[in-house]
Amino acid sequence: MLLQYLALLESDHEKDFFTDIYKKHRTELYFKAYNIVHNAEDAEDMVQETFLSLIRNVDKVINEKPHKVWFYMETIVKNRSLNLLKRRKIQETPGLDETWMQDEIMEKGPDILMEEFEVHEAVAGLLKRLKHPHREVLILQYYYQMKPKEIAVELELTADNVRHISKRAKDKLQSILEENGLWNEKGSQGTKNRKKRSKK
Repeated sequence: MLLQYLALLESDHEKDFFTDIYKKHRTELYFKAYNIVHNAEDAEDMVQETFLSLIRNVDKVINEKPHKVWFYMETIVKNRSLNLLKRRKIQETPGLDETWMQDEIMEKGPDILMEEFEVHEAVAGLLKRLKHPHREVLILQYYYQMKPKEIAVELELTADNVRHISKRAKDKLQSILEENGLWNEKGSQGTKNRKKRSKK
């Protein structure tokens, strides 16, 4: 199967990159898919779709750090697996992550928060509070700079649906921040005022 994937890539650099990712993560991707779909053949299909997604977007991830590449693939395999369940009318109840919010995300709105995705661990705790597919849309939109049409292909949605989901997801993320006292509309001004007081 690896040779079939490599035939879809052009440069030796891309092929070396893909081969390394394939050997490192294929088994783990399979088990993540299997834990969702509970069927060996379906899990294999989800893994195959994930690697095809990587090939389509290799230019966007080839220069990323290893943990970011893995995060991308994990997002895709989970989304594809959940979509399969949805098509079979099986409901998934996502768990609620209780990770404590980090100081780095204090008083940041959803747009800034997603654009500063480098605070990976802090943001991951917040994103896990979003349901499928809101979480996946934001990850692909901000973390991988994918356009609505590109996201639509990966998540099996329409571009209009992607834009609608993105807006709702950011609204929900803002609500989560506000509920936890981590952000408000005057957050930036409040931060400036505290800095001025501290200088005095």
